[in-house]
Amino acid sequence: MTKYVRLFCQKVIAVTAEATFARAKQAIEWQCVDLLVKPLEPAKLKQCLQKAVSSFVRQERLHPLHSNDAERYSYRSLFSEEVEAADVALLLLQTENPNKWRDIVSFLTQYPFRYPTRVLSLSNMVVCLFSGVSGDMKEEAWKLLRDWEAECTEPLAVVALPPDGGQTVRAQYQTARRLLETTFFIGYRQVIAPAPEYERWKELDPFLTPEEQRKWIDMLHRFDKQAIKTWMQREFLHMPTPFPNPEMVRTRLTSILAQIRRFMKTYHLDRGETERDYMRIFHEILYNRVLYRIVQEMLLFLYGLLDRAKEAEEQARADVIEKGIRYIEEYFRNPDLTLEKVAAAVGRSPAYYSHLLMKKYGISFRKLLTQTRIKEAKRLLAQTELSIKEIAYQTGFRTSHYFTRVFKEETKRTPTEYRDEQRKEPQ
Repeated sequence: MTKYVRLFCQKVIAVTAEATFARAKQAIEWQCVDLLVKPLEPAKLKQCLQKAVSSFVRQERLHPLHSNDAERYSYRSLFSEEVEAADVALLLLQTENPNKWRDIVSFLTQYPFRYPTRVLSLSNMVVCLFSGVSGDMKEEAWKLLRDWEAECTEPLAVVALPPDGGQTVRAQYQTARRLLETTFFIGYRQVIAPAPEYERWKELDPFLTPEEQRKWIDMLHRFDKQAIKTWMQREFLHMPTPFPNPEMVRTRLTSILAQIRRFMKTYHLDRGETERDYMRIFHEILYNRVLYRIVQEMLLFLYGLLDRAKEAEEQARADVIEKGIRYIEEYFRNPDLTLEKVAAAVGRSPAYYSHLLMKKYGISFRKLLTQTRIKEAKRLLAQTELSIKEIAYQTGFRTSHYFTRVFKEETKRTPTEYRDEQRKEPQ
């Protein structure tokens, strides 16, 4: 019996109802893939069949090819244009977690491909080269992805390229790597095939415009979580094809992070746990492979940051000096605002509050009030079409003549000159 098994059977799975030494010895003599004992478990049977097919296919892979063919399926073929074109299909596989790519190699070692295959493991991805393929490889890729997900929880992306006898393996590999970059936008658990919308990146300004910078400053200082969430989702999670270059998107995210950094400094939060969280988000932006995960992490960080900043602001308001300053910021438009009114609002005498203000900030009440009014006047001059008279009225000056004189003393130019300068600046 052993003679005929070896002669006619390439791979054998033995099944027995007797878990005895004799049956185990017989299975060894027949060089069985495995010995199963009844009753059979479906999962065990499937695993055994996959092992048998995989073992058989590996014997039929590239080893019988001529030396010229073997070179077309080598590591050299991925990186050298000197290797001539070959009618090769290609799959490129990558896990979302860079530390899990070795799991793909282990999985593919036992995987029962339908075609002769060469598996080439790289530093953070795996390339599979196939000969004798008919079709576009998408069906094979989806089957592989389903089988992977039946065994593993790690998200996997598979790029599938059909045979193209006019291209070198290197050219196909470069195309596959370019397609793999779309996972930044569409995520993993995908089979990605060539498509017109993936052929080029669209242009994207990687930096925030002045208007966007002001928008971010406003949202942060209003502690407006919903506005920030809406902005981030609209900007990054609903991008139409063609997509922008992922590196430009990462740069744009760091531009937002710069605004967040300034906000942190304002509230003295650029230290300790918050600083460590900030650096973690910076690392996420640089290295996370999926955009929506970066956005999710940024939002969670921002929510915590805004809570801490709001607490810091409430503590600052409890401080008598800060409370007085906020009173000035609220009522500076009133031309009758005086030191006496501010001091009364914080429950201190005018002389004592003036002393505290000078001691902490080195500035008099009158100077602080003037600076506050001029700051708002600058904003109105740059961002509105209001007349000089109207701006003077809205910033607490009794006459436009007095406003113009004070404005020039503070800025070395008239309100009209300042407005003209702002309009000349490139947008």
